[in-house]
Amino acid sequence: MNFKIGDRVKLDKTGKTGTIATLLDKDMFQVRLDGGLGHLPVPSHAISLLDGQSPPPTTDRQPSAVQQTDNSRKESGVQLAFDPVYNGEGEPESYQLYLLNGTGHRILFELKVRTGDTARFNKFGPLPAHDKLKLTQVAYHWLNERLTLDLDVRAAVEGGTGPRHFQQLKIKPKQFFSSFRDVPDLSRGAHVYTVFARLDSSSVADRSTGPSLKELTRAQLQKQPKSAATNKNAAAPSTLQARTEFNETLDLHLSALVDDPGQIPRDEVLATQLRAFDAYMDQALRLDVKQVYIIHGVGDGILKAAIHKRLPTVPFIRKFHNSYHPRYGYGATEVLFES
Repeated sequence: MNFKIGDRVKLDKTGKTGTIATLLDKDMFQVRLDGGLGHLPVPSHAISLLDGQSPPPTTDRQPSAVQQTDNSRKESGVQLAFDPVYNGEGEPESYQLYLLNGTGHRILFELKVRTGDTARFNKFGPLPAHDKLKLTQVAYHWLNERLTLDLDVRAAVEGGTGPRHFQQLKIKPKQFFSSFRDVPDLSRGAHVYTVFARLDSSSVADRSTGPSLKELTRAQLQKQPKSAATNKNAAAPSTLQARTEFNETLDLHLSALVDDPGQIPRDEVLATQLRAFDAYMDQALRLDVKQVYIIHGVGDGILKAAIHKRLPTVPFIRKFHNSYHPRYGYGATEVLFES
């Protein structure tokens, strides 16, 4: 049977009703389901005209997503698209996930997907400007299992990266099914979320790098941040200077962080070391450093364990390991960042 846009149809298996909204390729139709349940791509053999009625006359044929063109490349931000993968009955069984970079900047990203407390998959890497990346499929039943996506993105700029952009998406089924629309980058319809409408591409490395680790630690302990006047008058080093002066080894021994270790209460030691670690890793990311060493010593292993627990939460890390080093022995962990 030949269906047309505007036809009222019924899904043979589920009994759901809707209206044909778009003609897709390969004898597929995009059906707008009644009751605000969103859109669904279905094959012609899985639907029938509602109540056997003849299709209403139509003179205007809407162009399919494949036929739609855009003469000018518009900025569409960073998006996540869920492309339905349907079975023979016209029902989605999974969704192919795509990352769409609709900005004019190459980006570095990390995506973590989980349902409830269960980690499903983790992807990271670069993505060129105005390009898309096919990721992993999302199972249909995950939509009912508290599906959550954490996306970290930075714009890659000359000599470093822009500031971090982070967003957590908690997928709600009702909102998900109402997010279906045509996606020119995929030449078809999909469920789309615009995660970042635009990216800050100013190089963080060109800004003031702030106080040293010792100064930062002392200020945090005393809760007396440096005055605005001091920061305002501080000369911002160039990107090249900042990267040249960056020490790719961080010594977390307390004596390397503060002037007088004896003044730090025992219950503040680990927190002090972890604050220094966080500040250091953020600076390494901003300067697009490829490799660093974190010296934690051997000792009782508490600091090493804390660092290894924290590292998986840092975006854009390719891997880290605690192998024997001729200088540090087993007292340091090597961290490699994604190129």
